[in-house]
Amino acid sequence: MCIQRNLAVMAPWGFLLMAGACFLFFPSGPVKAAPTTFYVAPTGNDENPGSESEPFATLERARDAVRKHNKTMDDDITVVLRGGTYRLKRTLVFDPQDSGHHGHHVIYKASPGEKPVLSGGVPITGWKADVDGRWKARCDEHFRQLYVDGKRAVRARSPESKTDDPAHWTQCGIAYMPGVELFGEQGYRTTEVAMADWRNPGDIEICYYVGWCHTRCKVESITRDGDHALIRMVQPQFMLARNKEGVRVSLPHYLENALELLDEPGEWYLDRSAKVLYYKPRPGENMETAEVIAPLLEKLVELRGTLEKPVEHIHFQGITFRHATWLEPSRVGVVEQQANFQQQIINRLDRMGHVCNVHNEVLKSPANVICRTAKHLRFEGCVFSQLGGAGIDLEYGSQENVITGCHFRDISGSAIQIGDVQRSDHHPGDERTIVKNNHVVGNLIEDCAVEYMGGVGIFVGYTDATRIAHNEIRDLPYSGISMGWGWGEEDAGGGFEGYYQPYKFKTPTPSGNNRVEYNHIHHVMSKLQDGGGIYTLGNMPGTMIRENHIHDNPGVPGGVYLDEGSGFIEVTGNVVHGVSNWKACNNHHQNRIATCKIHDNWSNWRPGAESRAPGKVGKALLCDGMGNCVSVPHEDKLDPKNLSVEAWIQLSAYPVGKEPRRWIVNKNCHEFTAGHYALIIDGKKVAGYLNIGGGQANYHEAYSDELLKLNHWHHLAMTYDGETMRVYLDGREVASKQVGKERSPGNTSLDIGRRQDGHVYFTGKIDEVRLYDRALEPREVQANAAATGSSDSQNAIVQQGLVGYWGFEDTPTIPRQVQEVIDHAGLLPRHRDLMKHE
Repeated sequence: MCIQRNLAVMAPWGFLLMAGACFLFFPSGPVKAAPTTFYVAPTGNDENPGSESEPFATLERARDAVRKHNKTMDDDITVVLRGGTYRLKRTLVFDPQDSGHHGHHVIYKASPGEKPVLSGGVPITGWKADVDGRWKARCDEHFRQLYVDGKRAVRARSPESKTDDPAHWTQCGIAYMPGVELFGEQGYRTTEVAMADWRNPGDIEICYYVGWCHTRCKVESITRDGDHALIRMVQPQFMLARNKEGVRVSLPHYLENALELLDEPGEWYLDRSAKVLYYKPRPGENMETAEVIAPLLEKLVELRGTLEKPVEHIHFQGITFRHATWLEPSRVGVVEQQANFQQQIINRLDRMGHVCNVHNEVLKSPANVICRTAKHLRFEGCVFSQLGGAGIDLEYGSQENVITGCHFRDISGSAIQIGDVQRSDHHPGDERTIVKNNHVVGNLIEDCAVEYMGGVGIFVGYTDATRIAHNEIRDLPYSGISMGWGWGEEDAGGGFEGYYQPYKFKTPTPSGNNRVEYNHIHHVMSKLQDGGGIYTLGNMPGTMIRENHIHDNPGVPGGVYLDEGSGFIEVTGNVVHGVSNWKACNNHHQNRIATCKIHDNWSNWRPGAESRAPGKVGKALLCDGMGNCVSVPHEDKLDPKNLSVEAWIQLSAYPVGKEPRRWIVNKNCHEFTAGHYALIIDGKKVAGYLNIGGGQANYHEAYSDELLKLNHWHHLAMTYDGETMRVYLDGREVASKQVGKERSPGNTSLDIGRRQDGHVYFTGKIDEVRLYDRALEPREVQANAAATGSSDSQNAIVQQGLVGYWGFEDTPTIPRQVQEVIDHAGLLPRHRDLMKHE
């Protein structure tokens, strides 16, 4: 405008001069417009223009503003969220019209240094004191989770049963429940007849821990039946739980969601019929000032495209997704098959008469953030917390998405779910539906599956080229990473005949080319069994599990678990310790394990001097029952035809449970394997094992009658001279077994402190292990027991025929390769930087 005014009074020559100046000042090409940026703040107004000084109030309004600009993008469009809580009244939906275009992205990001929270919860106010230290408030809503001052409260529940013995069942709140028993397929009977007077029995859930499953069944009614209470369960879910394939429920482990169970600080109960919420405060909580949040939305955010038009190129940075629920369990319970997948009502019977779904097409527990037919999405530096379902789903046709630098915690189910297990997943009719090329990198996953404990840190169904790298996964009740599905039944040709399906596929599933690498997975498997740090199912050609650090997982087996049908997977460079079995393979005659390359892993290792303790002589091997043992590579001299093996042991507690045996020294797998020899204890007794010929029929044992003492060093020995196996305790022969067969040597390592296949691990101290290539005479065994620890013990110990000696005087050091894996696995500094906004 100023230029135009000046031109009006200039002479012609001045015009030419000015024109030349303009030519010199402006670029010759088109001028690129400034990037488009909108602002949103909880204190904003949707009538505002969305500027920094006049922000919108809601993300819906900002999304709609983006739609007017994203079709002609020549740069990214940014929506900046100021800090604070955005309470969503409905699901925030993004569809193809919200996508980025022309190689650019629509970015929703936190304002620098601020913490925007998308919440699907509502505050509960108006609290008043009630009886027995409880408080109550009027509540018209329905929800399954409650958070008081940012901490998850506990639905009113009974203590957990420690046994399935009906005579010793759990105490239910203020009432004891003796004599509980199954009542056909209908439910239970108990002599605790007062339960018939409990209010709202239809809201009660009966919960079970069964192997790898955490199942919840709904009560339908409780009525008096003479001097018993009859508990009828909601059907057909209870029938499915009692009869399904896999593991099945029997007696309850605890009850949940009854006012009569509300007796501990931090517990709550919602009386839906009376519209009253009850809560018993924890010490220090003031209900007159506490922030109490009830999650109402089941979907916080949904990004949903179509195969023709995916939703794509949308990024979320530094945003917290919080307060959502999942209500279906309140209606029908959760009959879990595995990994929070549930039995469908549509089912059939397998050959054993158990109920199952055709081709394992079970139902996924939904997430609170869902991405369906989504491409090139990115969740970076976000927080997923206080969610009632799973955290986030990448499903049906979702490709090229990234989840990085995010923190997942306090989630009821699994943290991340990628892919699914339906027909369209294992044999898609359209390749566009395949979930592939997704990346989960540098995330912290902790304290998830807190309500549905069969959940996992990261679940991967039938997917292609999923990469899971540099994550830290910790403090979970079940597996860290679960990858694959189907137990081999959906692979080309199906599984072995014991797993029956009505038809077999001729073509493979899309599963393959997945990579699980450089993850740090620890303190998982804390509640359930039959899982691991990394767990797999089915054929996955081109898949690699490498250089992960996995440790301190108490559930069996706990390490890398290639379960039924796992095939064409390479497992290499992993460091695994503090688990029952670093590598478990469940093959069932499908010959899948032969297709897997398992090599150059570091197992059963603990750093520093933790694996040494004061011994009978100097130092001893300290075994923790979770993987700390010694494996000696095979040499022919370690597998003589005649032999003697001896060791000193000290126990601080006797092994108990269904498997009280512990292998001290052994070779060649287990007792039903040809060539196996072992020195063991069984509870309080000592024994020797031999297997000559293979199979159970050729397994021989010799047990003592004398008992071991606690906190006492005992000398154990087993000898075999080609005729008789003899067992010694403290230099005395205490058992023998006539065998009369020549041993056939094997070719596996010799293991000290565990059964070689990792079935069980010894707990206690082991010292002065010796192996001879002949049967020592009784006087020689006695001499060795007497000489150990004497001033001249090494000269007094029998030397003739000694082929192996392990005194554990060395201090274990960390091999360089192991230290490199430990240093490199898990979160890197750049990932932690993304989480600094929390």
